[in-house]
Amino acid sequence: MILPMIKYIESAGVSIEYGQKVVNVEFDFVPASATKAAKKVARAIVVQHDGIEDRIPLTKNDQVYITNGGCVENATWGSQNTVAKVDPQIRPGGGWDMWRRIAAQAPDGSFGNPDVLCSDPEQSNWMSATVDTADPEILSAIQRICRHDPLSGRVVTGGIVTARDSRWLLSWTVNRQPQFKTQPDGHVLVWVYALFTDKGGDFIKKPMRECTGVEICEE
Repeated sequence: MILPMIKYIESAGVSIEYGQKVVNVEFDFVPASATKAAKKVARAIVVQHDGIEDRIPLTKNDQVYITNGGCVENATWGSQNTVAKVDPQIRPGGGWDMWRRIAAQAPDGSFGNPDVLCSDPEQSNWMSATVDTADPEILSAIQRICRHDPLSGRVVTGGIVTARDSRWLLSWTVNRQPQFKTQPDGHVLVWVYALFTDKGGDFIKKPMRECTGVEICEE
């Protein structure tokens, strides 16, 4: 999905700047008047590159799209045989820090309060895994539940399927296959995630956050 999108927008003349970290968007606040409503206008984007901070001035003809408070900020990674280590002291991450700076500018609090969502990782953490399978028994079960052939190249789950009786509260989804050009024929990628990462599993009797990729697949 991402590579074709990049090729498409590059062909339209869009310049993509890599290695840039957006740390703030500066706003002007125009108060309401008798004839006009109050409004917020972005005046500059603040970026960092190689430790150097720079400002990109904006005009009234520019449009700014902001992605803040990403749910995978500062994620840690595991593998088939290693556990994704959880650091309880880990900072929320760049997107959340940017949101804090943006929110601090609004005198009326209208940009929200990011700390409500990111200040307590134990209340908001989650965990996901990607499973690659060509097991006909699993593929048959997916088709039986979703009523779509996972190898058809069309929509499979059409959303997220939740195992409501899972102690981890596991859910899974299967998008159109293949997801990658190099994906072998007959293979399906299943995205799995859980909300109760601190609970022991139904088959693997320990929390998901303490499991390797193999153990997550077994569960």
